[in-house]
Amino acid sequence: MIDMRHRLHHLARLAILVGGITLLLASAAPSAPPGNGGTIRGQLVPADGAGNVVALHRASGKTFAGKVDPKTGSFSIGPLPFKGIYACRVDFATSRLEGINLQVPPSDYVEEQPLSAEDLATIKTKIRRMNKFEDVVEIKTISGNIQHAVILLNKLRTRPFFGSKPGEVVWRSELWHFERPEETWVKVQDELFVVLYRQRMQHADYRKQSVTFDAALGGIRLTREIPEYDLGRIERPRPQPGVHFRNGTAVNRSQSKTAPPATNN
Repeated sequence: MIDMRHRLHHLARLAILVGGITLLLASAAPSAPPGNGGTIRGQLVPADGAGNVVALHRASGKTFAGKVDPKTGSFSIGPLPFKGIYACRVDFATSRLEGINLQVPPSDYVEEQPLSAEDLATIKTKIRRMNKFEDVVEIKTISGNIQHAVILLNKLRTRPFFGSKPGEVVWRSELWHFERPEETWVKVQDELFVVLYRQRMQHADYRKQSVTFDAALGGIRLTREIPEYDLGRIERPRPQPGVHFRNGTAVNRSQSKTAPPATNN
């Protein structure tokens, strides 16, 4: 009887010890991270005629639809995964406004130096030499520093091509990245380009469309530390035919500071 009571007492102490260790390990284990729930906000001005608003995740090709208040023009897109870089696209009745990421890595210099006139001329010359298929090449903008550059290109193939129909063109809008590791500018080797648009269409239809790219609506990075990005007031672009560029600055107004660099697309 005494031996049995001793065994039961030993098992009880062992159970208490194991339970205590389990509680200790549970308290030491890190808590589960919060769920993905980033949000992009803004306000379309004027509110009337506000159409669809989406967030573009170009790396995956996914789009995330937003909700627009037709009375105020305010919109919200989310929840969005905390992964990668986003751009915002707004469709109005007669035009489209689309964000692009024009941010580049910082240079190796202590004081950042802008692109010089010579840099711009060199990059433009190399781009035109590299484009063989298209006969219309528009360099909409070049942005960057003394070592890194990003270029917005709008291109057309208006000449007949294999399998083309009468009046058909190939339209391409792309972002190219250049770098200067030594003395000369070269196209970034580990990336072909970032495709914004690549379509075959009738030339007459191309002339009718109105697309405006805006850097203020691109390069959006959402994190658990900064889960909300407020684009502020977004002015509707002029509904003029063609492909255009509007030079805005990416600013997260919910943080009251310039957005952190977002260099991958």
